[in-house]
Amino acid sequence: MNTGDQINALMAKGIEAFKRKRYDEAIEAFQEAYNLANNQEILNLINMAKNAKSIQEQEYQAAANEAKHRANVMGIKVEDVNKAIAEYADALKNNPNDDSAKNNLASAYYIRGVTFTSKGEHDKAIADYSEAIKYEPNYPHALNKRGQEYTANCDFGKAIADFEELLRLDPNHNAAKGFLSGAYLGRGAAYDKNGDYARAIPDFEKVLELEPDNNTARELLEMAKAEMAKS
Repeated sequence: MNTGDQINALMAKGIEAFKRKRYDEAIEAFQEAYNLANNQEILNLINMAKNAKSIQEQEYQAAANEAKHRANVMGIKVEDVNKAIAEYADALKNNPNDDSAKNNLASAYYIRGVTFTSKGEHDKAIADYSEAIKYEPNYPHALNKRGQEYTANCDFGKAIADFEELLRLDPNHNAAKGFLSGAYLGRGAAYDKNGDYARAIPDFEKVLELEPDNNTARELLEMAKAEMAKS
């Protein structure tokens, strides 16, 4: 493999890692590419990934703080959440119609899910948010968190479903509108990358419906329409 091919492979690896919010992997790949090319554009990508990592670390800390706060409200410690889940599950097993046990169990699963979120363990977090929603279907916080985790996993269809349900429950949830827009943009970009312009175009249009000033979506929409016209 020549140097140009190595750089392209490293760039592709870094971009894919960045999309999946695996910023350490992205930084490493971009840095290797920069060592080969000494290119300012690659250096900009390194700095962008470092900034994103810093923001992610802040988000992880916020999630850890949230888990601790919610556990305190329930009168338990974060480290005891597994025990609490077992106890509430037993209570519900003994009395399946106990709404209090359902709510407590949903809250305990949510706390554990947020703890997993704070560690970047997306799949485990999704599983716990799903359990929380199972016991409390109209659980805005769990829908919001699960939608964000699906987005991080590039599972945009499921993310969109969660954010749309969240907006149905709370039409004025402005943050959910932003997350929903991001999920549509991510899915549209994935379709666009695969040349599936017929499905990319409606997603970009949905982004602009939610965020009329989203220039990225507007540019991608125009390019997708141009490519569609060629076929």
